[in-house]
Amino acid sequence: MVEVYYYVPAEEVENVVQCGLKLSKWFDKEVLIDGESRKCLTALLNPKDDMEKFKSDKYRCVKLEILPKYCFVADSHLYLMGLSNPDAMELYYESVIPVEDYVFGSYRLPECLITSTVIGEYISVLEDRLGSPLLFDNSEELYLNNIMEVYQEKNTEFIDAMLYCFYSKLAEIGKLKKMEDKENRVAVFFDLPNNKRYTIKTPEIGNIY
Repeated sequence: MVEVYYYVPAEEVENVVQCGLKLSKWFDKEVLIDGESRKCLTALLNPKDDMEKFKSDKYRCVKLEILPKYCFVADSHLYLMGLSNPDAMELYYESVIPVEDYVFGSYRLPECLITSTVIGEYISVLEDRLGSPLLFDNSEELYLNNIMEVYQEKNTEFIDAMLYCFYSKLAEIGKLKKMEDKENRVAVFFDLPNNKRYTIKTPEIGNIY
């Protein structure tokens, strides 16, 4: 069984745990899966993947146990883009894969597409600090950390490159002052209001990528 998470209105929790989630009532989108349009209930791999509902008193998080054959993972950012961009929607459909094929950290904000009714026996309320231990704080953090690790392993100057680009942009909009020695590949950024100074090695972006 696969464990995923779903937010329901607080007043519906008791009914959901007792009676389940009927797909015909709770589905929120129809997705093309294996060439067939299927009703789907959209759940999460991590309760913190929807921080707005995580912090809200209006919703409660329930844990669902799903047979893998009824659960798929897709890239939710592509879906949102696809609402106004047909090409992005095609990429979204291509991103839909069986849950057992998904590698954690592959999508910035993965969504779990459940294609069947979930009976109450496989639904439980997720209480604070209870339930199965989670391997990561949220999916976006894992996704970004994975990218960072890949580039840091390739080149030790990656952190310098990232900070250089960030601070240079702040200098462009007048938030910092910049002094650069291109010959020695050093840049100094001055945060005058806070009396701080940041010395960064000027990166060779082509070598990092």
